[in-house]
Formats: sequence, structure tokens, C-alpha cells
Amino acid sequence: MNARQVALECLLEQSVSDASIASIVDNALQKYTLKNREHRFVNALVYGVVRWQHQLDWVLGQFVNPRFQLDTKRRIILRLGAFQLLHLNGIPDRAAINETVDLAIEGKKTKGFINAVLRSIQRNGGELSYPQLDTHPIDHISYSYSYPKWLVQRWIKDRGIKWTLDFCIASNQIAPISIRTNTLLTDPLKLQELLSKNGLSTHPSKYVPEGMVIETSSKKSEIDISHTSEEKNIKSAINHEHLYVQDESGMLISHLMMSDSPKYVVDLCAAPGGKTTHMACLMQDSGKVLAIDISEKKLLRIQENCTRLGIKNVETRVLDAVKSDLSFITEVDAVLIDAPCSGFGTLRRHPDIRWNKTFKQLQSLTQLQYNLLRNAAQHIKPNGILVYSTCTIEKAENESVVQRFLKNYPMFKIERPSMESINLPTDIITPEGYLQTLPQVHGIDGAFAVKLRKSA
Repeated sequence: MNARQVALECLLEQSVSDASIASIVDNALQKYTLKNREHRFVNALVYGVVRWQHQLDWVLGQFVNPRFQLDTKRRIILRLGAFQLLHLNGIPDRAAINETVDLAIEGKKTKGFINAVLRSIQRNGGELSYPQLDTHPIDHISYSYSYPKWLVQRWIKDRGIKWTLDFCIASNQIAPISIRTNTLLTDPLKLQELLSKNGLSTHPSKYVPEGMVIETSSKKSEIDISHTSEEKNIKSAINHEHLYVQDESGMLISHLMMSDSPKYVVDLCAAPGGKTTHMACLMQDSGKVLAIDISEKKLLRIQENCTRLGIKNVETRVLDAVKSDLSFITEVDAVLIDAPCSGFGTLRRHPDIRWNKTFKQLQSLTQLQYNLLRNAAQHIKPNGILVYSTCTIEKAENESVVQRFLKNYPMFKIERPSMESINLPTDIITPEGYLQTLPQVHGIDGAFAVKLRKSA
């Protein structure tokens, strides 16, 4: 199996599976023996085709007769070829076309058809005129930047054309790898020196003192597949005990949780564990962090990470935070509800999310989020803290959920974040007191959080 064949297999599986594209690619790379360079190429192809599939289908529609019904495999092969021609740097057009055509093993006729379409895109694909932004903004953004029309329409209605355009462009960029220093074992300067000795350059986070960003050679929207030694160095560093891979937006939420220096905190939706382990480090491994999740398997992973990082003040408990009795949190200083959400703030890292969510799912998520708040609220002690957070930019999952909660639980009030330990830009805090990060403004994942205090 070569890289293009593996990519085709991943995309075919993704077309019929509910699994995330990340898990599909990881499983494929474990299954097949490929060189490091080919690993990078598989990632570039699969993530790129998933990210740009709506645009690619629009382009293909300009060169394939609409009466011709493409089956799933042929469409994916054509997407792979079109993606290489239109987006991927460093691949000669001739190789992109010929080796993509070879993926079709059905016969001469199919190979000839795919070859003809791809050669047409090679000649004329760069001259296509997309719908105009000023007259057809939904179509323009949807096709030019590859987003579902219903989402584009929704964001334009909620936020306006400029915000939607800027957000969609930013969310198509490849997210950098950000890491958090394990302050129980080292400090940022020593970690930076350690990573430098291992061939990795970093720069400090703009937002949190323990955060840093790995500098990669590729600055473009798609991966340059030539830098294999860099990829190897990154992979070897990821599981080091001195660091944890986490976006800076998530680190901000942990600082918000710890702004009152609580001694006993509960993370009600703890998986995958980034905020749990960060809070434990901010507490200097004293006090207690109780990590709760409905998945025992995910809690085992959190325990493994705690062992790797040398964290001893974290306990785990398998629990459904919506349905279970949470009376035990009456003893707790602060509760974090990092709620299940649409994840639209993480589109840079998870491009498949845009195709996997529906309006109906959004509605169910908002009810789940409210139910989590409601179940926890009745047990928060007087003067106790409840932090609600998501990794989405959807107002329906953020501001609307909070306002609904405050209407029914008036004993809680929004407390404006005051985090003296970090250099927090004023534009991260909204006039209402919400913490909101955006990829197009802050260069980090989109996230939302609010600190709620129960009246004494």
C-alpha cells in the first residue's frame, strides 16, 4: 500500500463510518508500514480532502456532466486528484494525475474518465469563477471555503458576513501544535531548551505563562510533506513527561477555574483530561481534583496521563453527570462543566466536524448542556463557583444556554474574569463577562467560558 492508496481507504471508511477522521487515520497508519514521509502525505491528503470536499465537489461539477452519477469511490478518487492539483504544494501535476488515476482498478474506461476530468481541472481549474460575495454570500463562502450551506447561513444571520468569512478562512488553516509545560517537573525555559536540543523550535504563548507553540516549517494552509525529520521530532516529544499537548484556549479556562485558588475542584466532563491535569498542576499537586466522566475507558486514559506527568492529587469516578445524584459537590469549592458541544471552535484540527453535525443535533446539545448545569446547580454551596465552558462558537450553545440557566437560577451571577497570573487581552472578555476566543482574532481555537458564583 502506498500513501494514496491508504488515503483512499481512509476516505472510503469515513464515508460510511461515524468514527472521527483522526481515529480512522491513526488506525490506518498503525495497520500499514509506511515511511515517515508517507505518513505526512496520508495526513495531508485525508485531512485536506475532508476539509475542502464541498469546494472540490463544486469544482468537479464544472467538469463532470450532471447526468453522470458518480459512485462513492470514483468521487473520492476525483476529490483526491483535484485536491492535489488545487491545494497541495510540492506535488507535480503529472504525478498527482497519473498516480491518482492508478487508484482506479476497475478498468480502462474508468481510468480514462478520471484522467480526462483531472486534466481539465489542471488546465482550467484555476480560472473558475465562484459565486460573488456581494450578491450570493452564502454560496460564495460555502463553495470557496468549503462549508455546509446551513452553517454558513446560520453564522451570517448570527454574526454577519464579515465575521463568517473571517472565521471560515481562519478555520481552514492548519492549527499549530501548542503545548503546556508540566510545571510540577520543569519550567517553560528549561522545556524550551530541552525541545531545542531535540530539534524543535518553540515560542512562548501570548496568553498563558506555561504555554508554548511549536514552530513548524510549513506556514501554508496545507502541509508541506518534505519535512520528515521535523515530524519525527514532534512525535517523539508528544508523550514526554515534561509537557502536555493542549490548545491555549483550553489553558485559559483552567486559569479561570483556578482564579480563586480553590482547594477542591470537580471536573464533571473530564475527558480527554487536558483541563483536569492543568488544574492539578496549577494547584501544585495539592488539594484535590475529582475527574468525572461517563466513559471508564476515557478516565483510564486520564489516569495514565496523570502517572506520566507525576500528578497525584487527581481522583476519577465513572458517572453520568446528567442523571446521577451530585449531592457530593456540596463540599466542593469550584465545579467545571466543560460541556459536550458541536466543537465548531476546533475546525482547524477537526475538519470533519462541519460535515457531521446537523441542526437537530445542535438542538439536542443545547438541552444536554442546560441539563448538566441544572443538575450541578442545586448542589453548589453558597459562594461556590460553577464554570461553564465549550469549544464552540455557537451562541445557541454558549450565551443562550447561560441566559436560560440564569433566568431559572437567579441565585447565580456572572463574575467577570480576573486572572492576575496571565496577561489576558481585553478583547477575550466580552462586555457581558464571557470569555470568548476566536481563531480569526486570537489565532487559537474558538472557546467559550463563563464564571458563575452562587450568592451567599
